[in-house]
Amino acid sequence: MQFPKDRFSLNLFSIPFLSTIGPDFTIVYNKKSELEAFTLYRSLSQLSEKVVRLVNLYDFLFSEKPYADVNNVIAFLHDKNDVIPFLDSMWSLGGKGYLITCNVDMKKEKGKGDVEILSKEGELCEIETSLSLLKEISSINKNKRSEEILKELNSLNTLEEWLKEKAKEVDFNGLIVLSPLLLPARNLMQKYLNTEIKSHEDFLGSSNTYTFITTGADVLTVRRMEFELRAKGKNVKEIIFDVDPLLAPVYLSILTYLFKQPARVL
Repeated sequence: MQFPKDRFSLNLFSIPFLSTIGPDFTIVYNKKSELEAFTLYRSLSQLSEKVVRLVNLYDFLFSEKPYADVNNVIAFLHDKNDVIPFLDSMWSLGGKGYLITCNVDMKKEKGKGDVEILSKEGELCEIETSLSLLKEISSINKNKRSEEILKELNSLNTLEEWLKEKAKEVDFNGLIVLSPLLLPARNLMQKYLNTEIKSHEDFLGSSNTYTFITTGADVLTVRRMEFELRAKGKNVKEIIFDVDPLLAPVYLSILTYLFKQPARVL
């Protein structure tokens, strides 16, 4: 596959309200915002030891909203058709929280009730938001892992060269299958590569060529599948993202951006 992009820039931003997040918070997301939502959820759990709730938008609106605490909500939503019902619901229940969106049109919107809107824009908005979330959480917590992540995020100028070297190992041929820790990258990968991406749970053995992308932390999840496919004569390649598992889905998303292909209907 062609490697058409050779430059990118990342603009991280401050999210000061993250310091107020407690275990009573709910993170609301949908398919298009899995990278940001899971980055926040996992970083809070692993770096801050705070277990917050992670809820799909439609479960929040139609199943949980009447019973959930709507005073501490952080939502990641980009489509106006999702943003408006979320804001209406929060307003009707007197909810309090934050909406982080990559929809530039939302800059014109005022948060209803007590919902503050943080609107960002740009081709890499979801990636920049995810890294900003991780940087903010890492800066709050004083432990070795947080310090190592923060050090890496403070020297992102080295990331471009690392990704270019990693790109030499990568080809996105055949059926692409992600391990569990990398699944939050799936939506952006599909957007950038214009091809369907499968999880380790839902792929079908109908291809002759497979590319399994995994991390060192969950590689054993896919190794058995790889072995079985090779035994059937299939061509199987494994790519390991050997970085902190909190960073891996974000870095994978950036790598696929570098391979970005012209849009077509999936």
